[in-house]
Amino acid sequence: MRFVERPKRQPLINLVSLIDILSIVLLFFVVTTTFQREEPAVKIDLPESARAKPVRADLPRILYVTEDEKVFLDDKPVEPKDLGRLLKETLAKSPETKIALKASKKAPFEIILQVMDAAKVAGIANLPTFTVEAKSSQVPNP
Repeated sequence: MRFVERPKRQPLINLVSLIDILSIVLLFFVVTTTFQREEPAVKIDLPESARAKPVRADLPRILYVTEDEKVFLDDKPVEPKDLGRLLKETLAKSPETKIALKASKKAPFEIILQVMDAAKVAGIANLPTFTVEAKSSQVPNP
């Protein structure tokens, strides 16, 4: 008895199925990923303002003042007495650097004044601050 030998077929990989699976996996990762700006470990409870405006997200340096009298430049702790020198050095390296203040509403006013004085020493004439938009029922009438 003779067996007929069939010609060997090359294995075929179906690319359409692979592309479908790849697109589903990619879609899964895009949907499950959260896109948010990195915030340091400092939690700040911002005060409300009736005239608050949205701040651009491209501010590279943020001064944080916590309610327990700690000051951070971005995510690095800073002593308030060294802040003026540090800000002056930062602005000397890169004059176009923008700095903003994000202080807790429960932060002592004395620390906030020290930070604002340090900014004046560094040559920052206008220090923008972060606030939360006030609820419409609490808006004072000017």
